[in-house]
Amino acid sequence: MLKQHIFFWCLLLASLASFAQDKIFLRSGKMIPCKIIAISENTITYRDSLQGSPQITLSKSEVLLTEYQSGKIFMFSKDPSSEAKTNAQQGFTSLPEMSETREQRKARKMNEWKEQEALLPNGILGFYIPDIVFGRLTVSYERLFAGKSMGVKIPVSLTYDGMGALAEFSSNNSSNTNTYSTGSNTNTSNTNNGNTNNPPVKRNRGTGFITGIDINYYHDLKPKLKYFFGPRVRYGTDMTLGGLEGLTFQLQNGIFKSSGKRMTSTVGFGVGFFKISSKYINSATFDPKQVYPWASFTWRLGFRL
Repeated sequence: MLKQHIFFWCLLLASLASFAQDKIFLRSGKMIPCKIIAISENTITYRDSLQGSPQITLSKSEVLLTEYQSGKIFMFSKDPSSEAKTNAQQGFTSLPEMSETREQRKARKMNEWKEQEALLPNGILGFYIPDIVFGRLTVSYERLFAGKSMGVKIPVSLTYDGMGALAEFSSNNSSNTNTYSTGSNTNTSNTNNGNTNNPPVKRNRGTGFITGIDINYYHDLKPKLKYFFGPRVRYGTDMTLGGLEGLTFQLQNGIFKSSGKRMTSTVGFGVGFFKISSKYINSATFDPKQVYPWASFTWRLGFRL
């Protein structure tokens, strides 16, 4: 009996002197440093301290005591059913979540998410649905690096004068309505030097292309939610702006959210400048030597590949 008491206290002192992590002390005298996953009525499930290790399940009858990194210790009898009854009578719990602080729970959930995230694909194919209304059909591909803490994105946009097309359509409908409502009076007004009070609106016909590169740095806010920031560069022709060709540079930031195993969504806002191409050197409207302020708002629907 005395030897058993000495053995127990030696084990306890050894646990206090070792580095902070969960530990399982077996009745055979072996100590296992690990991460305790769950304690059921008859078994204890744990994962080795090495990352990526499989889960292992032990019978409680093999275990003398467990110690969590928080310092909380649970002792077990050889009869698991009697030990469970004793814990229930004393108001103890064998579930690690019940003894966690709020910060420990956050850290545990984040670690669990990072383990899941590491198994997800590093490629994201993105679609910018709101841009369609403003004259851009945009698709992007982003590759994540460094444990998904950094991303390099290449977007490609087909541009057209979407707002001009809407204005042209509205103007034509308005002209047709006026002609119908005024009847013969319209013919009289049109003979005044061939002019009308409201000339029809014309859109900029044709298409252009814009491409560039984004470099994003990601910081975890909580599981499945990241904050990102980084530079954004674009060069090409924007048909909505009258077919202007130029370079934009911005610093952008935003929120990146994961949904399930495949879907992501990104909301971003950027500010910077716009410099017109030198081909407009003789333009009376724009000065290619001038730098103009620029800003953008983006929403991307992404799919992991």
